[in-house]
Formats: sequence, C-alpha cells, structure tokens
Amino acid sequence: MQDEKTLTEASAQATPEQPEPTPAAEAAESGEAQPATTSEPAVEAAAAEATPPKRELPPPPVLKGLIGRKLGMTHIFDEQGRMVPVTVVELGPCYVVQVRTPDKDGYYAAQIGYMPTKTHRVNKPMMGIFKRAGLEKPLRYLKEFAVLEGEAASGQEVRAEHVFKEGEIVKVTGISKGKGFAGVVRRYKFAGGPMTHGSMVHRRPLSSGATGPQRVFKGKPMPGRMGGEQVTTRNLTIVKILADKNYVLIKGSVPGGRGSIVYVQKQ
Repeated sequence: MQDEKTLTEASAQATPEQPEPTPAAEAAESGEAQPATTSEPAVEAAAAEATPPKRELPPPPVLKGLIGRKLGMTHIFDEQGRMVPVTVVELGPCYVVQVRTPDKDGYYAAQIGYMPTKTHRVNKPMMGIFKRAGLEKPLRYLKEFAVLEGEAASGQEVRAEHVFKEGEIVKVTGISKGKGFAGVVRRYKFAGGPMTHGSMVHRRPLSSGATGPQRVFKGKPMPGRMGGEQVTTRNLTIVKILADKNYVLIKGSVPGGRGSIVYVQKQ
C-alpha cells in the first residue's frame, strides 16, 4: 500500500500544471469567429490616410477694406500728452470666401466674411460655398473688396494688421442710428419761426412748393423718418492697432451704435 501511494505522488509531481484556457482558445475550440484586432499605430495611419491633407495657402493679401463691429468710444493720450477721442472697432478676423478673377468675372477682388453664425441660418447653396472655401462655420456678413497686393485664395484669414497701419487715413461706412419721426427743425436744422405769443408758426415747415405743378417735388425738406441710413465718414485716422485683440482705434466718431457693423476702407 505504501508503494502505491508513493507512485501516485511521484506521478502527480511529474505531470506539469495545465494553463487556463484563453478566450481565444475557447472560441477556437467552439468554432466562433473572433474580430480581428489592430494595433493603435495602424489605426492612426489609416485615419491619416482618410483625412485629406490641408492645402497650403499664400500669405494674406492687402485688401482695400475689412468688415468690423463698432464697440464704442473712449479716449487715449498721445506722446505730447494730448487727449485723443477714439472709436474702438473690432476689425476682423475676416476670411476669404470667394475670389473674383479677371478671366471669369472681369475684375480682381476677394469676397470676405465676418462673424461666424449657426449652420441652420444658412441655405444649402451658401453652405456649399463655405465648404469649398474650407471654413468650419458659415459667416454672417459678406462683402467684396479689391485686392491691392498679394494673392487671394479662399480660406485665408485676413486681420487688421495685414491691411492697415497706424497713421493711415481711412473712411468708415455704417448705418446711422435711427431717431424716428422728426420735424424740419431737428431733421434739417430749420431756424423756425418767432417764439412770441400769437405767432402761430413756431416749428412748422410752411410752404411745400409751387402750386402750378400740383405736386411736391422729390427731395423737398419735410418732416419724416430721421436716421437709419447708410452714412460714410471720411478722413479718419487710425491711431492704434491692437493686433492681439483685433481692435483698431480710429480718431473721431464713426456711424452707427454700439455693436453695429461697419466697413473700414482705405481712402
């Protein structure tokens, strides 16, 4: 009996322990197909091949103007210590959406856009134009400006420092503040009549023209809606350009209220 026990113990020690079966081995024995696993470098290489390479764009061109937003007015002091009233305009960044070429359109200009907007606010034809330009989001305001120097290409980012420089004379176009219905004294600076008692004519426009034509001629100064029109202010000077914030300080006042869109152009 002792010999049989020793033989069984020796055989147990001689046989090695069997390793636990892996899920792959169990699946192979059961006949189930396992999904092929790929390494992370292979996945990254496949993703790099799937994404198209970014096209190289030329340096930003020098345009005749840019689109911006009026932020308000403040003042700064120059080197001589004089106070200078300035209007702060957030000028850009603008992006080239389309390029007008002489061969196709008869002139050389760039259509630029400003201020990203939501996708559902843009129709499908315009979304196609923005996608061809390589822009991630559509832009709300579009305007064409002539290309003065350089090469324009769709997708370029144009900033204030690319187009303007300090001390340059510019003109600013915007929509003036709407002031509602106004009379001729406020609207056209009429002098008005006597303010004495019994005058009966204080702020009235009086005669509206000749009686022969039986009508009022166009352009006759009369009471009506004041403001809310496109106005261009010329001979304005760029005092300072803050490139990190896209701010441009323009000496004097520009048309429009706070937050209104303005177009700053070379004069």
